[in-house]
Amino acid sequence: MKRKFWIFLAATGIILTGFIVMFVLFSLKEESKKTPKPQVDVHVKARQVEYKDMQAVITSSGRLHAFNEVVVNSEVSGRLKEGEVPFRNGQKFREGQVIAVVENPEFPLSLKARKSRFLQSVAVILPDLRLDFSESFPRWQEFFENVDIEEPLPDMPKPESSKERIFLSSRSIISDYYSILADQARLEKHYIRAPFSGAFNNVAQDPGVVVNPGTQLATIVRTDLYELEVPVILDEVKLLSVGDSVSVSAESSSATWKGRVSRIASVVNPSSQAVSVFVSVPGGTGLYDGMYLTAELFGEMIPEVMEMPRNAVFNNNHVYVVEEKRLIEKPIEIVKRNDKTLFLRGLKEGEELVVEPLLNVTGNPIYKILR
Repeated sequence: MKRKFWIFLAATGIILTGFIVMFVLFSLKEESKKTPKPQVDVHVKARQVEYKDMQAVITSSGRLHAFNEVVVNSEVSGRLKEGEVPFRNGQKFREGQVIAVVENPEFPLSLKARKSRFLQSVAVILPDLRLDFSESFPRWQEFFENVDIEEPLPDMPKPESSKERIFLSSRSIISDYYSILADQARLEKHYIRAPFSGAFNNVAQDPGVVVNPGTQLATIVRTDLYELEVPVILDEVKLLSVGDSVSVSAESSSATWKGRVSRIASVVNPSSQAVSVFVSVPGGTGLYDGMYLTAELFGEMIPEVMEMPRNAVFNNNHVYVVEEKRLIEKPIEIVKRNDKTLFLRGLKEGEELVVEPLLNVTGNPIYKILR
């Protein structure tokens, strides 16, 4: 029993001695010094702030429409016939061409008969004019000789006195003359001429049908001039003026077309808070009514601004500048926003402006400028 006690006591002593030795050794060990992390250089894209006058370019999109779209109606009665071009949808024509004829054979013959009777009436008064109005007789003689029932009447001589006017009125010369002029104008309405160069958009009647005054024949659109309506926000519409140049393009084509600002609306769209700007675009290859186009409107020059990428701006109007290899946050004045860039003021010329987006700006690294 005593032997076991002494064995236990010896084992306990050995364990305590080991703990004491370990504690002494740990207390004598010197604490290791921490090695500082190496300083990391960060390269950023930056440009020196430099102000200059820059032109405002406003980008907007809209639909192209024909400058003129006209509904053609018949003003006379008769049978519809084709003119100088086929009377069909999509058919193009030139300004002044006869695009349709409303044929009525009786009316031209009736007009010729009236001219013949008028010529007879003038022949009857010529002897009286020779006796009573000798000064006017040569002009009336020339007028009589120039009357041709196949052609429009020439200008009638003007009476030289009130007595001569009374004489002509008593013989119905003046009333018959203007009545024939009215019939000549009515005859011209049987020939429908194109008011502009364009194409048929919608033909409502086929050739051969009988039409009456007021009958709709077709809808025609102008193809040598188009108009593009684009919305522009209130802050930018003040930079535009009538006559400013415009470059128009389509996403589906590499072609571009030139235009001009023709007018600017004086009201604001209540839903979009934008103002409609109308651009005149001359007709050209690849332009069609109803196309969706993008317009670049070249407005006035903006003085003393600098352009930078929009994605380098944070918190609406803050940027970073590099001063003594450190980033400094500064506010700016945004003068105009473009699709990918913006015009700014508010920084001192010569400062190094960071022109790329920076993420997770933490710590205190050394920033080196990358041009």
